[in-house]
Amino acid sequence: MATERCLSTEFRHLGAHLAAARRQRGWSQAELAARCALSQAQISYFELGRRRPTLDQLVGLACSLDVSIEKLLAGSDRPGDDLREIAIELRHLGLVDLWVDDPVVPGAFRRPEEVIARAVSGREPDPRIVEAIPAVLAWNRTNPVLLRAFGQISRPRVARRLAWLADIALAIDRRGGFPGGCRREPLARFTRMVPAPSPGSDDWDNLGRPMVGAPKSPIWKRWRISYDAGLTQFEQRARHLDELRGKPTHAKRSVSRSTTSTRRKRSDGGASDGA
Repeated sequence: MATERCLSTEFRHLGAHLAAARRQRGWSQAELAARCALSQAQISYFELGRRRPTLDQLVGLACSLDVSIEKLLAGSDRPGDDLREIAIELRHLGLVDLWVDDPVVPGAFRRPEEVIARAVSGREPDPRIVEAIPAVLAWNRTNPVLLRAFGQISRPRVARRLAWLADIALAIDRRGGFPGGCRREPLARFTRMVPAPSPGSDDWDNLGRPMVGAPKSPIWKRWRISYDAGLTQFEQRARHLDELRGKPTHAKRSVSRSTTSTRRKRSDGGASDGA
């Protein structure tokens, strides 16, 4: 059943994208059919959504039209950026309990730096994703230069958010070791590359989850972040994910369905951990 839903999602708009690509080339259905050893009737059925091409047929259509398979499936050569469109990539990077309805299967995996930046670029990113990013940063090999670049081009404040989350990973590692290990050097280099706001700046960012009162943690103060969570919450999230990484897939799937509407209340007194 889950596989059928996934297939229907991926092929939902293939007919319209196929027709658009064909018209852009200036070809009739019969001309396209002749170029990829199909019949005009088959092309018509594909475009109307009455039939789905086999994998061989899909590759043949893409080759004949000189477009990517991603273009035929999604209408764009670039994979999307919302949660449904990066969920599978985030799971691959270690956020193993992230399950969303109808995740879009990417045509190819992007660089981890881009996926991580996209994950926290929204105005109010899901807290379960935000609090998992220190683990994702700690566990995966990333290039600090690329991470800063993708953070800068995503949306304002994203590079700063990523530096704050990298700083959190380093703080957790210093106070007892990061669950599952930590790639310290590139994270430390990244935090040095991203300029922190001036000490007197009023440019605070709460990621849609403001804390009550001013933050006490030097890390939150340094990056002008007033997000309502503390180091303990981030460490607990990382520990939970690290435990799940060694369990069967069906166990991971049963953990939760992450949604942008779910918010957790403050559980450890806000960002008051002395890090």
